[in-house]
Amino acid sequence: MYCVGFIPFNFVLASVKVPVYRTNDNGTLERVGTNVEGWVHGHCIDSNQKIQDEIDSVRASLAEIRGSGGTKGTGDIDNPIRTYRGVELQNIDPVYIASQRTVVEMPFVGKGEKYTNAEGWRRNLKYFWSELLDRHPEAFSPNNRAIIEGRNPFTDSPVNDKVFREYFSQYDVKGVRGDKLVHHIGGGGQAFPVPQKLHPGSGGIHNIEKEAGIWGKDKIYSELLQKLIKE
Repeated sequence: MYCVGFIPFNFVLASVKVPVYRTNDNGTLERVGTNVEGWVHGHCIDSNQKIQDEIDSVRASLAEIRGSGGTKGTGDIDNPIRTYRGVELQNIDPVYIASQRTVVEMPFVGKGEKYTNAEGWRRNLKYFWSELLDRHPEAFSPNNRAIIEGRNPFTDSPVNDKVFREYFSQYDVKGVRGDKLVHHIGGGGQAFPVPQKLHPGSGGIHNIEKEAGIWGKDKIYSELLQKLIKE
């Protein structure tokens, strides 16, 4: 059974609808709604109190932080990019910092499932690029559009071309112009595009984010979603 029995969970995710999926026996994915939509499909009476207590605890912690104005020296605790909350970004090269316009909410599938990161958020480049294309069609040249739509048999990676750079100027930097673009999901559920040269396996942007503390901020949400899909 998959449901959310009460609205307050919407508060915890700051009104962000995260798609929730389950893996069927045959390996296919079935969308079971979103963290917000699920509540209308049923009421998990037995589990409500336990999850409600955890959500109340999260709410209390957030209220305490906001009430004190946050810890001195920390960044914006209300940043829409969740992994950036409470992190000072001014010392990081802008090319490594995501723009809110480029962020895509990836589906939560469950910890330990195939093609997910450590927290259970789906790694799926087709889903990511399709979402970004739908949101910002003007940022994609005919060539990049053909790649995303599967009409280029030679590659599935869009390119940091002139059209893309004009729309997302942070990538108009010497050394990454014309580079392939990958989707970077890091340690949370929000992915954004990164030139491949900045994303060399386990180094590059991964090391920079970990050193800056940009990691693990979505863990509290993934843990709550994990409990919900297990019900």
